[in-house]
Formats: sequence, structure tokens, C-alpha cells
Amino acid sequence: MIIYPKTSDTLEGMNNLKPYIEKYKGVEIQMMEWDSLEKVNSVIKNVKNEVPEIQEITIHPPLREKYNFEALSYRELETEIERIKCIRELSKEYDIKLNLLYHTRWNYESWKSSGGIDAMKELLNLIKETNVTILIENIYSIVDKKDSAVLRIAKNIDSEKLKVCLDICHLHCQANIFDLDFDEFLNNYLDKDDCKRYIYQIHYAGTLNNDGYRIKATHGRKHDTIENFQKDFEILKEYGIEDKIIVTEVSENDYCNRKDQIEEVKMLEKTVV
Repeated sequence: MIIYPKTSDTLEGMNNLKPYIEKYKGVEIQMMEWDSLEKVNSVIKNVKNEVPEIQEITIHPPLREKYNFEALSYRELETEIERIKCIRELSKEYDIKLNLLYHTRWNYESWKSSGGIDAMKELLNLIKETNVTILIENIYSIVDKKDSAVLRIAKNIDSEKLKVCLDICHLHCQANIFDLDFDEFLNNYLDKDDCKRYIYQIHYAGTLNNDGYRIKATHGRKHDTIENFQKDFEILKEYGIEDKIIVTEVSENDYCNRKDQIEEVKMLEKTVV
């Protein structure tokens, strides 16, 4: 099992997360600011200084709508092209695999009709024969019940440089919004063959109180019981993706100590795959 912890661009909680980053040689970085290319450079440099043996970093843009892929591709594609070029050069400079993750709220038809697929292909052309990958993450929708847009997009483009980050909490949110039977929802939303082929990493955390979208404190938390933890892990096994990279994307009250995230990592380490 490969487990990557998650921290912020200020490396909050790095002292406590560092043993796991050293062990698995990877991390995801949540960027809080995104306007400066130099900021990305300094973050990667700082991580390399902390963990010289690190081999992979996933870069997560800020959690604001204007940084979703559709917004960037529609209004600021030239800026995003420069960012991709920067990340491409940083991957070479630091000899490290870099992944750039995008959220998207567009459904598949919007991607097709509004130029999202063409914009993505333009970015992918910039990272051929590099150690850079673009990831697109499923976000829950209040409009479409069953559209697994990111998997359909990845399948349509079918590039080794475009993969999916599957967020387990967002799956629960989607089912909860429409009050759907969760197992039936998954059967309609996920295709096992597509999951195996296109999913690269998992965002793994709990969804509390059958919510995840109304009350912020129920979204992406440490699993509240071992039974709920095991139910979520069974999803990975059912769809054949338990061997993918698992990122413990845990929201908590104390980001300096990362106590909840570390407990989630330890629960994963105890899981027999």
C-alpha cells in the first residue's frame, strides 16, 4: 500500500507527517495561494529540503471556484500554460515526479461543448515525455445525479498524462445530496475497468453523519468508527483500486499536529489488502 500524507504550502504539521513522507516518498501539497509561479518553486524546494529522498509531489490548487479547471481554461488558459511549463521545468530541476490536480464542476457534456477537452489536450501536449501528470478530481454536484465526468473525460482523451483522483468523501456527498442508496449509486457512477485504468490516486477520509456537504465539519474528517473506515476501504477493493496511491486528505481542528490525519494513516497501515 502506498500512502501519501497531505500538508499545506506552509508545510503545517511537517514534523509529525515527515516519517510517513519519508517512508512512502510522496506527499500532496494544498496550495493556499496560486498567483505566483515562484510560490510553486519555493514549496517544492522546501519539501525537497525537508525530505531529500522524496520522489513524488501532487500539487493541489486553492479551494476556490476560480481555480477549477473550467474557470482556468475558459478565462486564463495562457496563464495555465505558463504554470504547466513551470511545473515541467521544476520536475526536471529537482528530478521528481510532479502531479497537478484540478477540480472541475462541469459535467461531461459541458466539457465537450465548451472547449474543456480541447484545452486539456493543449496542456497535455506540453508534458509529453516528462515526469508530470495532470489529475482531475470528482466533485459532487447538486445538478447531476450520476455523471462521472472525470472518468468519462479521462477515457475520452485516453492519455497516460491525464488521470483521475477519486475522492471517496465526494462520492458520499453526491449520494447524500440526492438521498440515493449508496451501493446503487456507486454501481451507476463507477465502472470497474475504467477505475483500474484511469484512477491514479485516492483522496481518502470519512464523511460524518450522512452529510458531508451541509455542515463543513462533516466533510473529509477522520473516520469516526473502524466500521465506517472498513466500509470505505471496501469500495477500493470492490473496484480494484486498493493498490493506487492513497492520500489522507483529512480536515481537522489542529493542523499543526495533524493528529487525526496520522490516525487515519495508521488505520490504513493496519489494513490487510
